[in-house]
Amino acid sequence: MKPITLLLSMLLLLGLTGGCGNKKINLSPSAVQDIALLTMDGNLHEQKTADQIRELKITLEWMNTDLIKNFEQSGFHVIVIKEMQAYGPEMGKLLVIDVQRFNAGNRAARAFVGFGAGSASLALNYKLLDEKGAILSEWRDGVGSSKGATDCAKILNRKALENVVGLLNN
Repeated sequence: MKPITLLLSMLLLLGLTGGCGNKKINLSPSAVQDIALLTMDGNLHEQKTADQIRELKITLEWMNTDLIKNFEQSGFHVIVIKEMQAYGPEMGKLLVIDVQRFNAGNRAARAFVGFGAGSASLALNYKLLDEKGAILSEWRDGVGSSKGATDCAKILNRKALENVVGLLNN
């Protein structure tokens, strides 16, 4: 088979199967769709240098934006709060995300060395609370990535969404 024919066949196959994109995770129609999100930095700023604090802040901002997008695409109405006192029961369930560990890694090592050098890591604590403040679920998750801290956040966001949707659909 000619290389161009093989290439076109592969592209057509990827196009028909939906490629490698993210699959949408939907809530069941009867599930509660309002959710408030609170992300906390785990007081890690007390243990970090100025550069590490800056990287943590960038990662958390990116993580929140991505998390909101993912939850909204899955049928949630998301309200972001900055502190626990801002939460009200009318906002729906509350997902509290707290950073347990953060390592931004080394961009130069990732770029020039590769092979996992300079990998970033992120570990988070999650609590899903009902409107009365009772804990529905609590879990920890962490991941490392040679692509950087935002890739860690992307992976954890996807897993958190799957977890929350699974809990609310049951």
